[in-house]
Amino acid sequence: MAETQIDPNFPYGLDRPRQARGLAGLGMAGGVLTLVAAVALGGVTGPGGLLVGALLLLCLGSLLASALMFRTSSSRKVPAVDRMLDGLELRGDERALDLGCGTGLLCAGLAVRLPRGEVLGVDAWVEGHLQPTGKPLARSTLHAAGVKGVHLRTGSIRELPVEGDRIDVVVSRDALALLPSAAARDEAVAEIARVLAPGGRVALLEPFVARDLARRLAEAGLTEVRVGRRQWTLMPPHRLVTARRP
Repeated sequence: MAETQIDPNFPYGLDRPRQARGLAGLGMAGGVLTLVAAVALGGVTGPGGLLVGALLLLCLGSLLASALMFRTSSSRKVPAVDRMLDGLELRGDERALDLGCGTGLLCAGLAVRLPRGEVLGVDAWVEGHLQPTGKPLARSTLHAAGVKGVHLRTGSIRELPVEGDRIDVVVSRDALALLPSAAARDEAVAEIARVLAPGGRVALLEPFVARDLARRLAEAGLTEVRVGRRQWTLMPPHRLVTARRP
């Protein structure tokens, strides 16, 4: 394993635990309901065949989505983060900021790539977004990665506790998509633009809102805005959004 990679065997926590477990619960409940409906309505070939078939598809779809979310957390997100950070071609002395650092996965990846740099992680540590949550797990992640000197701060990515024009690289993974509204994403993007130093870069690995974020980054004055292809190995599928401050 290359020295700039992250330990893929460390338990970095379950992403979106409420959604993953909710889908699993929906699938199991759907299975019971499908069985009851099949018995009552004469199975798929009976008069209620369409209803039974629809319930079966809902059950299987929910279980599959839940299984893929667990798989993403256990084995898929680490290679995706390594590819993302390797694509930045860091010199090793940059100042980097991880938005919504959660379990510290991106902070660890940045730290091993920035032996002469500085890494800062900011998170509000919101229960329900990651499991387990909190600074203790992030510190365990950094310890397992064998890195030191990472600064973890409690704060909102909509009002960053960071001085302006200071950061060379801003990254995030599945953080901006969890913001509650378009207005909240506007605030976060404005903060990204504020803290970036001239020539600073952005790399956001996000589901759902990638094109929306790209548009907002461009409106905030960033250039070289690009949106990558969907990464179907992750659930939900993510896209990489990159940009640069002039």
